[in-house]
Amino acid sequence: MKKTALICITMAAVLVGAWLLYSDHPLNNTSPAGGDEAQAAGTGLFPAPAHTVYTMDLYLEPASATLFGKTRLSTVNSSGQPLEYLWFSLYPNAFRNPDQSPAPAAAYYAGFDPGWLQVESVVVNGKKADSEEQGMSLRVLLPRPVQPGEKLEIILGWQARIPRLAYRYGSKDGVFMLGNFYPTLNVLDEQGWHLAYNSRFGDPFCFHTADYLVRVNLPQEYQMVSTGRQMDVLAQDDGRVIYLVAAEKVRDFCLVVLYDYHELSNQSRGIKTTCFFPARGEYAAAGILNESIQALDYYASIFGSYPYPEFKVVFVPMQGFRGMEYSGMIFLQEEFLQPASDPGYGEFILAHEIAHQWWYGMVGNDQLKEPWLDEGLANWSANKYLSKNRGREIPDAGEFKNGVNLDRSLADMYSQPEYYRTAYTGGEAFWLGLEKELGGEEAVFKVLRKYLADYRYCIATTRDLCRVIKEESRQDISKYLSQWF
Repeated sequence: MKKTALICITMAAVLVGAWLLYSDHPLNNTSPAGGDEAQAAGTGLFPAPAHTVYTMDLYLEPASATLFGKTRLSTVNSSGQPLEYLWFSLYPNAFRNPDQSPAPAAAYYAGFDPGWLQVESVVVNGKKADSEEQGMSLRVLLPRPVQPGEKLEIILGWQARIPRLAYRYGSKDGVFMLGNFYPTLNVLDEQGWHLAYNSRFGDPFCFHTADYLVRVNLPQEYQMVSTGRQMDVLAQDDGRVIYLVAAEKVRDFCLVVLYDYHELSNQSRGIKTTCFFPARGEYAAAGILNESIQALDYYASIFGSYPYPEFKVVFVPMQGFRGMEYSGMIFLQEEFLQPASDPGYGEFILAHEIAHQWWYGMVGNDQLKEPWLDEGLANWSANKYLSKNRGREIPDAGEFKNGVNLDRSLADMYSQPEYYRTAYTGGEAFWLGLEKELGGEEAVFKVLRKYLADYRYCIATTRDLCRVIKEESRQDISKYLSQWF
């Protein structure tokens, strides 16, 4: 039996109940364009977050490291112009060839092993559509132009191979790390399409928020952790289990499949925080759990509330990154569970990744064109937390007392050290300098609360941020800004 058919059969028992969760969603109204759709038609924000739902059926075969998927993507043409084609990101294709993989060689613990994502069928509004793959991107040619305000339903049949790779997309020791694993609709604005490309450093993504309804079919001996809330679990007679997950207003959907893991949870201010870790890591995990709760509470108190009912920390066998952020969850390297691990550095990485729930998660940005926007702010936020709660000294930004050019994209940077120096250290220095310019941290907190309020669940630019700074500071800071842009 073909896997696509198998997916349909095993998911049938939960399909109706799943869609009831979104019975009030604007996209389930089948009336002609009008009301919400008409309002979305002229926003220029495509895909419009409030009008976009991903429904995915996923079937994992661990033995072949293959993930079979079917995606139903519902949205509205909110671009303000007729659409003749769509662009999707296919991040797993970055791992097809050894000379192009962004992962370090050491992460291929069993030698190079390819990963990829193949889209096998595309149907748009009930009609078969042609598509063409271009590296990490897929262009879908629409059967006919889709007018502003018109609904779009794209159904993609696909499969992905997960490489033996200790990375944010890969597998090791029974752990399947599935970051950016599915075909994702790219952003279109007045500047054109924001397409992902293969970069050996950084996060080459730009995505709007959306709602997700995901059904994951796994062997029963595995457990699953993902973005969103687990709504139901259905045991099958064939030794497999189906998990139903819902997530609202998230920047992306991340999934990790685990074998023989443990978990610790605690509740604070209505948010359930859970730490997932391998055997013999409970002592360190308990400390990480407590630290996570404190960081979430601190950021919520100075920036604005955390928007989801759950937050998850997952320790994974990952190299190339100490941590990695996703909506509602983060990955941390397993090395931080070891007694010899530097606790100070581990605290900073944890605080940095949690800060991304605000700067990248809630307030998005084009991480290809303006990586400093989220990375520099996450660095500054982390050091503010550690200073307040751990008495740590804020790093000296004297190297950048005269500024540095932050107006650089990933393509303008030629090495990982240059990327970190610009986006992370230089970006943090901007905020430290702004504190002095505005007269203290409270003035900057006020700016950031306004920044979050204005661009929550949207994509902000450097220009947007500068506008907020000027409005909130009520003073001429043009000279200061000119040192950085």
